[in-house]
Amino acid sequence: MLKVMKEQNAVFGNPIPRPELRAEARKLIGDTGLLDHLLKHMAGKVSPGGEERFKRRHNADGAMEYWLEKANLVDIRKEAGVQDPYWTPPPGWKPGDNPTQDPVCAREIKELRKEIDEVKR
Repeated sequence: MLKVMKEQNAVFGNPIPRPELRAEARKLIGDTGLLDHLLKHMAGKVSPGGEERFKRRHNADGAMEYWLEKANLVDIRKEAGVQDPYWTPPPGWKPGDNPTQDPVCAREIKELRKEIDEVKR
């Protein structure tokens, strides 16, 4: 499964639908019962090597989709105080930044406030 998901570049913004993942994994796993068991129970588990975590959810159409995310993303969400299990830090986000605000905008606002304070002086 991991091999198939990596080959398909299955990440949060580009998940792989269950039928497609099952069809590709079926080429490697002959036992369909085992395959279906893995698809059902691998959600939330860390992959061998400990770098990625398997994720799944129903999309807006009700179809199951799968993707990989960094294994430490659970810890990052906890540290940021984010309850959403699907939240992914935006580009440029660092621990301590507001998780609901774009980090680039937040930095620009801070810089503007500094400039305004200087002008007021």
